[in-house]
Amino acid sequence: MQLLKRVSKIVLLIILTGICMTACADSQFLKVHYQFPPEPETPENITVKLSFTDMRRNKAILSQAARKSLSDFTGNFTLVVGPAEEEGRLLGVYNLESLFKETFRQRLQFAGVKVVEQGDSNAEIGIGLKEFRLDLKARKWFFNMSYQLNLTQNGKLIASEKITGNAERLKTYGARDANKLISELVTDMINRLDVAAFFRSAGL
Repeated sequence: MQLLKRVSKIVLLIILTGICMTACADSQFLKVHYQFPPEPETPENITVKLSFTDMRRNKAILSQAARKSLSDFTGNFTLVVGPAEEEGRLLGVYNLESLFKETFRQRLQFAGVKVVEQGDSNAEIGIGLKEFRLDLKARKWFFNMSYQLNLTQNGKLIASEKITGNAERLKTYGARDANKLISELVTDMINRLDVAAFFRSAGL
């Protein structure tokens, strides 16, 4: 009987340790779950390269209040792509630059655009991040995001679009609500880009 109790305590300790380690690991990253728009556009025979410029005046992702609540945050993100939480596909861990490049890569490829690192392309899309900031006030998360896309061909600007948005969500437990807030706004603002119309406006 005593042996059974001792084994039960050991098993419970292992489970609690695993939960704690998982929670600590999760708190180091903010999670972005990007969901594709309902219907893909179909631009044909378009190949682009992607570049990224951090244009933010304040480089801090978290405000001081948000930093107190997310003290383990490393500045990196996990990116999940899929139509729903249970169907999402984890792509990896990214810093802010690689997060935006990979998310836009997913968005453009879903729309039928080929994205390449090197080689021939029709044009280049420059992602200029103007704001990406999470704040915490009076038990509410506030998230602001703004970016500009510049489409260039042979060094000449042929199309440009700026998208800005903000959202808020009640803080109930840990980083869960912050993750949902960021995921929802990132998804909305990236999907707000009409890819086909963007290329048509440039004559591509």
